[in-house]
Amino acid sequence: MKRTRAFSCAVGVLVAGLLASACSATPDDPDTGAQPKPAGSPATGRTGAGQVAAPQERACEGGTYTWFNLQRRYVLNGVSDAQTLKAEGTELTEPMRRLRTDRASLESDGPRLDSKAVFYALSVRLGLADKGEDPEDVEDWSALGEPGSYAPLNEDGGWTSGGAAVRLVSYSAFEKVDADFRYTCKGGKDREPTVGHVLTWGRDLSGALNCEEPLSKAGSAAAREAVRLSCGR
Repeated sequence: MKRTRAFSCAVGVLVAGLLASACSATPDDPDTGAQPKPAGSPATGRTGAGQVAAPQERACEGGTYTWFNLQRRYVLNGVSDAQTLKAEGTELTEPMRRLRTDRASLESDGPRLDSKAVFYALSVRLGLADKGEDPEDVEDWSALGEPGSYAPLNEDGGWTSGGAAVRLVSYSAFEKVDADFRYTCKGGKDREPTVGHVLTWGRDLSGALNCEEPLSKAGSAAAREAVRLSCGR
């Protein structure tokens, strides 16, 4: 709902010219089509006129990453309705419903870092990449979701492998990775560090679960959630 600023006109004024000036629309009136002026535009006043944002300082090269508050866990991001399959080799046909829209991101405060370098350093920390590789060759080392991309929905589904009728549900999950970091320069006590947070994901998985069989103790939290949502237990 748009917010308007209302004001009244004096009905006792009979001169048309005075009425026109007394009842003119304010900038907050939606009928005027007025839009807020961006900061730094000429219309914002002298203090903002001609202002240009200073370029952000780049971080030093060859610094050190320190990772902390690192969390890794599999989360369910897709599940189908349960489907009864009777014939051997029959595939699940129930569509997968997306449950999450996680998006990989990098937030930081301090001298600017290259996002590929940050994600490469995290990959090394997680054991998904080897030291000495070129951070620019993302296709060679990256096992993490790149900034701006969404966690994949794996729709491989499942099928029956026996002759007995089974009630199956297919699911998709991914390993969500959350981590804070600090980037410091070598021997630079007077150099400002960069601190930040990364949200991304590692491996993804999918499969089919039998609603009539209990999950083993090794079953993931994502699998248990899929059973709860679609099997009703």
